[in-house]
Amino acid sequence: MRKGHEACALTLCLLCLFFSLLAGSASAVEVHVEGDHPAEVKEKQVISCVLTISGIPSAADYLYFDTDLEKYDDKPIYNFTELNLQSNDSHFELPVKDNMKKIVVQLNGQVPGITEVQQYEKLTLVKYDSKRTGYAYYRIKPADEKGNTIQGSDTSTFTIEVTDINSFEKKAAQIEDPFLSVYLQDMFDRGLVTEANKLADYLIGKKTESLASEEEGQQFKEKLNGFSDPVLGMKLQTFFDLGLHNESNVLADYLLQKKAEESSLKWKYALGFLIAALIGFVIGVKLKNSEEE
Repeated sequence: MRKGHEACALTLCLLCLFFSLLAGSASAVEVHVEGDHPAEVKEKQVISCVLTISGIPSAADYLYFDTDLEKYDDKPIYNFTELNLQSNDSHFELPVKDNMKKIVVQLNGQVPGITEVQQYEKLTLVKYDSKRTGYAYYRIKPADEKGNTIQGSDTSTFTIEVTDINSFEKKAAQIEDPFLSVYLQDMFDRGLVTEANKLADYLIGKKTESLASEEEGQQFKEKLNGFSDPVLGMKLQTFFDLGLHNESNVLADYLLQKKAEESSLKWKYALGFLIAALIGFVIGVKLKNSEEE
């Protein structure tokens, strides 16, 4: 009976140990970040932050550190100040001791450049790496003594933003002709960045001029509504449609001013006639009154 109790106790201890190991190996690495690590960065931007790592699985014998940041200046990429360890390599393997509950590391580096400029005599080609997402500030993976990674890794990623690419995409969106839009995008992708931008600016400028001409044309039609002579209005509209915008406007303004002056002169004549008639009437009344006296 005693042997049965001992067997049950041993089995219970083994189960507890098994579940304890299972829980330890399934725990996830937790990383607290202090410092600037935005989700979107510029190429060649300098990054400096402090990683405090906890929740290290008990089954881990190593922590694998990887980063897409590049070495910048004279600072090491990884600086484990408390452990007196440094590394300039993007990949670093840190042995994990049994008593390690927390690891602090200073991460320093520079965002990779994805723009490549090539000069061929007077022609400048600017090519951009198609990969702009999926870069990592850090990838931390626990591993066993044989180097096999186990569950519990943690990763922090960033996207590289290129201002010139975003600016051109906005320009291309303003070009309504689908053929020209695709053609310009192909030029840009092939490295003819300057030429594609110049042509896009020209097409956008022409579109703006066209919109301004439509507004100017509407204003000119409103001017023609002031003409009483329809034949003269049609002739001026023909001049305008032929591209003589300034000349047509100047002539229309002149004729409208002359019409206004003539109208004003007629009113002056009529007013003068009325005043003269009134004066004559008053004088006549006075003369008649004096004769009667």
